[in-house]
Amino acid sequence: MKLTIFATTDVHGAIYPYNYFDRHPVNHGLINLKSYIEQYKKEHPDEIVLTVDNGDLLQGDVWSDYDVAHSSAPLIAGILNDMYDVIGLGNHEFNFGLDYLNDIYGKVDIPVINSNIDFLDNPLKDKIDRHAIIPCDTPDGRLDVGFVSAVPTQIMKWDKYNLEGNVEVSSMKESIDAEVQVLKENGADLVILLSHSGMSRAKEDMERFGENQTFLMTFLKDIDGIVFGHTHELFPHDGYEIDVSTLDIVKGTVNGVPMVQPGVQASHLGKLTLEIDMNEGALITDSKAQLIDAESIELTPEYLSRYETQHNEVLKYLSTEFGEIKTPWHSYFSRVAPSYSVQAVAEAVKAYTFKIEDDIDLPDLPVLAFSSAVKSGRDGATDFTVIEKGTLTLSDAIDIYKHANSFMIIKVTGDILTEWLEWAASQFTSDKDENILSPNRSRAGFPGYNFDVFVDLEYTIDISQPPRYSSSAKKISDSKRIVSVTYNGREVRSDDEFIVPAHNYRVAYTPFLRDQEILHESDKSIRDIVIEYMKSEPAFELKNPITVIPSGRYYFITATKARDYIKDEPIRHIRTMDDGFSWYEIEM
Repeated sequence: MKLTIFATTDVHGAIYPYNYFDRHPVNHGLINLKSYIEQYKKEHPDEIVLTVDNGDLLQGDVWSDYDVAHSSAPLIAGILNDMYDVIGLGNHEFNFGLDYLNDIYGKVDIPVINSNIDFLDNPLKDKIDRHAIIPCDTPDGRLDVGFVSAVPTQIMKWDKYNLEGNVEVSSMKESIDAEVQVLKENGADLVILLSHSGMSRAKEDMERFGENQTFLMTFLKDIDGIVFGHTHELFPHDGYEIDVSTLDIVKGTVNGVPMVQPGVQASHLGKLTLEIDMNEGALITDSKAQLIDAESIELTPEYLSRYETQHNEVLKYLSTEFGEIKTPWHSYFSRVAPSYSVQAVAEAVKAYTFKIEDDIDLPDLPVLAFSSAVKSGRDGATDFTVIEKGTLTLSDAIDIYKHANSFMIIKVTGDILTEWLEWAASQFTSDKDENILSPNRSRAGFPGYNFDVFVDLEYTIDISQPPRYSSSAKKISDSKRIVSVTYNGREVRSDDEFIVPAHNYRVAYTPFLRDQEILHESDKSIRDIVIEYMKSEPAFELKNPITVIPSGRYYFITATKARDYIKDEPIRHIRTMDDGFSWYEIEM
């Protein structure tokens, strides 16, 4: 007997095959994957087919924003009920608060599970189970397939405002180990783990409360398959980088466990195939993991028409117009040059801080605004903010800042500020490297969203010195790249104090910011602040706060489309690669 488990992860609201920011159809989306699964079931009637999601499904794209604004009748609920057998939680599920999850999951009829969160007295306690068992009838008897799910404990930092006092979170590995045994005692023949966590052997990830612990999960007893995610990578895939002697990239196994990570934004469908001998007590005789590229799935117009009404609702919602810009805003060069789309976020939170300063009794200190590019190519050549000149829409404002991170204000000293700049400066490799930028990925790289730019300062970065920090803001050397930092023409001293409008993710994620004094904390999202700011028809002067030394010509990679947006920057297109990216030269 064959059991096939189809899996999605990190869909991030990419439901309909349409790019709502660039306004054109695409060849990927949850609906594409759904059509493939339905056709597969028709063609393989003798197989048991189950479909699961591994979290970060409800946040990210504009369908998500529509559902937040219309939580009493969310578009996603019907698709979830129609497509999935089990749903696990991701960290971004909590971005909109527990009340929103209550609204969504109250309309979902399938099991929603998580094994390492205790929802205390919240109503979600009755809606989210520790595990699920799906009974499947076979010609040789019933097969009970068990599912467990885990999410990083860091959610208590990332969404502290929404979660503190409402939930308690336990170690992923320990919780899964215990819950698997409960499943086996309850009669589960097989157990599949939904791990919203990357696979890493980094020291910090191997610790008890590490963020990316899926590798450790492969050593647990009685786990027969794993769906993992969180880091937006592909597995099994030739480009996956992990030094593990028990890795079989052909079969997609680690330590003999079949496992799959199907990328991000419904770009791929994961597939676990288990051959089972029911005459031997549901003995697994063979297993394999593989990826199905959404680009290879042909979606008929008839199938797509099923969702046309919802698609048009989203388009109508996003078409709200306000203001205009006189030059294109984009994030193609945001890691090496000033960017209107990045600076707009900094200007928005600064303006909001001044708006509420009297109400919250802020101290009389300088306000320093920062931002980074939320979309800078981590998830492919189309993962950039691009807004053409002319009338702005709600879609444009969301494109600038798609996350629902909540607003907070902290106070920092000159010392902490300098460390913050050192961390950002660590995105650069060195003046001797072929590529001036570290790889733009969350595991074994330095994603662009960690390159914070402080637009109200002037500072110099010496990239001939080694980086001081890793991407996760862990100190890796005693070197110093920040040569000088000035504010309003005066050198910043170690005991100077500043007010910094920030967000919950940045403060919780960054070790040297966690203990800083919080002057204000709210559930106001940065995205909503940006939308309000954009509606005010902002006009600001683009700033270039960073000087990089040694001066000279350097090379970096960004999208090939970026060459159409070179204007006054000292940037030149060099050569095109095969994946939608190109090499560029910049004079710094």
